[in-house]
Amino acid sequence: MKTVVIASENPVKVAVAQKAFAAVFPEEEFSFVSLKSESGVGDQPFNEETERGALNRTDFIKAKYPEADYWISQEGGLFDDGEALYNRAWIIVCDQNGFITKSSTPLFYLPTAVVKLVRGGMELAHAADEFFSSVNSGQGVGAVGFLTDGIIDRENYYLQAAIIAVSQLKHKDWY
Repeated sequence: MKTVVIASENPVKVAVAQKAFAAVFPEEEFSFVSLKSESGVGDQPFNEETERGALNRTDFIKAKYPEADYWISQEGGLFDDGEALYNRAWIIVCDQNGFITKSSTPLFYLPTAVVKLVRGGMELAHAADEFFSSVNSGQGVGAVGFLTDGIIDRENYYLQAAIIAVSQLKHKDWY
C-alpha cells in the first residue's frame, strides 16, 4: 500500500485526491493522510501566487510527512487581467523521487457583484457565499457549482486537473 499525503483537510480536496489516484492507478491500494498546510501566499492568491501557493503547500507537507510515496496539493486562486477576475486552481503532485507534475483547472469568469466584493478585500469563498446566499460553499459546490446550476461542482472542477497531474506522474517517462 502506498501513502498519499494531501495538503488539505477540506473534504472536497481530500475527495479529489482520492478519486484521482484511484482513477489513474486502479490496480494500486492507497492510504491517504490529510494535513493542514501553509501556502506561503495570501489567503486570496492572485495570478502567479496561486501556483506558488500549491508548490509551497507540497513542500510543506513533504517536510511534515517525508516517508510518504506521493504528495498532492490544490490551490484555488484568482486571475486578474485588469478588467475581469477569473477563478483557477493549480494541482501539484510529487513523488518520492522528487518528480513534480502540475495541472490547472480551466478559468471561469466571476459575476460582477462577486468581483466587487473580492476587489473590496473579501476572499472568493466568502464573496460567493454572500452573493449566492450560501454557507461554506468552498467546502461544497463552490462558486463554479452555482454558476453552472450544479452541473459542475467544485469537486468535479478540480478532479479533471488532478487526474491530469496524477497521470503525468504515472507516465513520467514521457516527460
